[in-house]
Amino acid sequence: MKIIYLIWTWFTLLVSINGTAWAQDTQLIAVKRKWYIPNQATLQFAGNIGFVSAGLGYSLRQDKINLDFLYGFTPGFEAQTSIHTLTGKFTYTAWNKQYTSGYNWEILQFGSSISYSFGPQFYTALPKHYPDGYYFWTTSFRLVPFMSTALGKTTSGKLAETGIKRVKAYLEVGTHDLAVLSIVTNKALNPWDIVSFAVGSKFMF
Repeated sequence: MKIIYLIWTWFTLLVSINGTAWAQDTQLIAVKRKWYIPNQATLQFAGNIGFVSAGLGYSLRQDKINLDFLYGFTPGFEAQTSIHTLTGKFTYTAWNKQYTSGYNWEILQFGSSISYSFGPQFYTALPKHYPDGYYFWTTSFRLVPFMSTALGKTTSGKLAETGIKRVKAYLEVGTHDLAVLSIVTNKALNPWDIVSFAVGSKFMF
């Protein structure tokens, strides 16, 4: 579990460094910050992109669109072979509701991730020892559709002084392309067999 501790430490540093760098003058930051500089950090548990994943991203169009780039890690457990995953994640908020006291409920979100897992147990091109047409999918790339709901709050006090403008917690339900294919071809499976859940948090700068 040492690498999970390292991910948590790295994530904490990302939040603190970015937040501190942008906390000094909000108006000046809005003028000077380049479009390519991330404005949010994400930490997620489960969800087909790693047992734990973390990274930076962008909140766009008044937070209607989120783009995140994450590194995920899954310990070996029984297989004793850990998995490292890089993910690009797109989230669209279709329905939200603003409340007084700074709360915002993003009632319905949907989106998709594209993940790449690397290591000797994964391949992008079919290995030569397999005959042509044996598999038509790769094991390294996965398409991960999902739906989610999120509750956010505008920060205040000492937390706001660090440069973190908003915090958000979300619950996500999703699957992946190979699981969908499996349920289509294997009638013994039911929808619950291919569904996964994830929880996460976001920090907006």
